[in-house]
Amino acid sequence: MLVVRSVVASLRDLRRATESLRRGDYSARVPVVATDETGVLAQSFNTMIEGLEERERLRSAFGAYVDPGLAERVIKEGAAALEIAGRVQSEFEGRIDVGIGVNSGPVIAGTVGGGGRVEFTVIGDAVNTAARVEAATRETGDRVLITEDTRRRLRTEAFELDVRKTVELKGKQVHVELWAPRAHLSDGSNHGRAGASVAD
Repeated sequence: MLVVRSVVASLRDLRRATESLRRGDYSARVPVVATDETGVLAQSFNTMIEGLEERERLRSAFGAYVDPGLAERVIKEGAAALEIAGRVQSEFEGRIDVGIGVNSGPVIAGTVGGGGRVEFTVIGDAVNTAARVEAATRETGDRVLITEDTRRRLRTEAFELDVRKTVELKGKQVHVELWAPRAHLSDGSNHGRAGASVAD
């Protein structure tokens, strides 16, 4: 009888947490009160919810990147990258950090895929370099890095640039000179890090 009550209580907790999740409540957790199969199930559910919660936070963070006005300003002046980093920092209060690599150069843009799954994408050396520059933000500790190609194209004096050591980017034979736009962004702890690379 005690075993039956324990199993029923665990299933009831699981059902309640599932209903909360269905309503979009990613804070729902199931108490782990046993080491048997019901405890394993509860722990698995909690681990799954933590993964979904993290994914939802990242999706919200990436929402800042798809603002068309910001994207246009990244290309025209570069300061929008700092604004994106600031938005993520402000909204998530340091729980998620961001690294943005900006490069300039020719790209090929279009849709790829088939069989009902088609995506718009850009490819080319400029895109690959931007992705490598984004990865370099982890090494330098900057939220935004731009390449020399981009620095030469900037049309604004809205911020100052600090030169960073020339970094050897993975897959690139030549060293790329990097610059960090200086802005007043509050520092926060890195509980998660999202990456974005931009090439114009």
